Amino acid sequence: MPDPFVLVLLLTLVALVLGYLKVAGLALDGGAASTLVMTWTGGFGNAEILKFGLQIILIVVTGEAIAASPPARRLLARLTSIPKTAAQALLLVTSFALVTGWLHWGFGLVASALLAREVGRALAARGVAIHYALLGTGAYTSMLLWHAGLTASAPLLMNTEKNFVSEVLGVSGPSAKVPLSETILAPYNLIACAILALIVPPLIVAMHPKTGIVGIEGHEAPALASEDSAAHDGSGSASFTPAEWLDKTRTLTFITGAIGLSFLVRHFREKGFDLNHNVVNCAFLMLGMVLHRSPVAYAHAISKSVRGVSGIVLQFPFYGGILEVMKHTGLSASIAHVFVQAASATTLPVFTFLASILTKSFVPSGAGEWAVEGPPMLQAAKELGVPYGKITMAVAYGNMLGNMYQPFWSLPLLGLMGLRARDIMGFCLILFVVCLPVLGLALLL
Repeated sequence: MPDPFVLVLLLTLVALVLGYLKVAGLALDGGAASTLVMTWTGGFGNAEILKFGLQIILIVVTGEAIAASPPARRLLARLTSIPKTAAQALLLVTSFALVTGWLHWGFGLVASALLAREVGRALAARGVAIHYALLGTGAYTSMLLWHAGLTASAPLLMNTEKNFVSEVLGVSGPSAKVPLSETILAPYNLIACAILALIVPPLIVAMHPKTGIVGIEGHEAPALASEDSAAHDGSGSASFTPAEWLDKTRTLTFITGAIGLSFLVRHFREKGFDLNHNVVNCAFLMLGMVLHRSPVAYAHAISKSVRGVSGIVLQFPFYGGILEVMKHTGLSASIAHVFVQAASATTLPVFTFLASILTKSFVPSGAGEWAVEGPPMLQAAKELGVPYGKITMAVAYGNMLGNMYQPFWSLPLLGLMGLRARDIMGFCLILFVVCLPVLGLALLL
């Protein structure tokens, strides 16, 4: 696969060319071209898109920082001692990945990679043979259910009163929200997730080769980014100044985090289990402060995590530009019209699901894909009378299943485990084929 930024640039050029053809046809119109370019660059400053991008960045870095906290690392160490055979190790890592990825995909991706790495090392030390790349594949299944879980980008955005696709719905305020009961907590979604959670771990075990096992040897798995955090929070030396004490004390982060977490009690008491990006990010930001040893230790863990979100920072302005081009030229409505003509109210979610799988090739980010694909698909749903929640989940399903052939989000895991994309892609493609009909049937039935 080309670099994700290359894909975004290609998609931008496609949008500009199609937008120009929509406005000016085959005629040479300098004025139309100039207006189109101004519209495109104006989209770079789309406040809702940039806000959405920052929310996604916070989900990633706060989740990874929690995975790097001392309590989380102690939990992973305890889990490492459980499996005694290769089959037990694959079941443990895959089940852990699926559950944690559904709960918080940033945490699940990193914690699963760390667990797989340490389980591989522990089995190798005991002389138990296990296919290390397959163990990494099991850890990567954290991205198989993420967009159907509690930190799913599209459903959480749609459960926000004001968002950049509200105008597609033609409403604003509380009525513009698509509640979680129609997306993440919808019965068909919970059943589909449960089915995949039951069949994927045994499938990973079944793929373990009986001969030709490629073990952990030769894979350079680096140490966890924050394993040296003690050196950064100065906990091993005495404090001499008030500033040094503030840097190293746990009191400040613990009190602030506890105050922040207290808002969740009132939020859930007044609104029930109502989640959006702001609620999720606040909860995990505060939880991370409580779990780390000091302000400096937490800041160091965040700074390490930020390195992995450069793609989001670079890509989201271009998503904003593409969205503005599609809106200004009517390209979004034209795409919606194609689906309206080709699909019925019953088949539109499945068509949207398949289209989302293809779009994943060009837009690796789930949030970015929703920014590009969400508006036209919701417009088609509006015209055919399809529930917005079902279309939201159709895009989400295509995006998360696309992770099994588009390896963009495997990069943090590959780095932590010392693997290459080619090591896991064959196994991932088998998962893609097996899981596709399950998700398609969930949308159809």
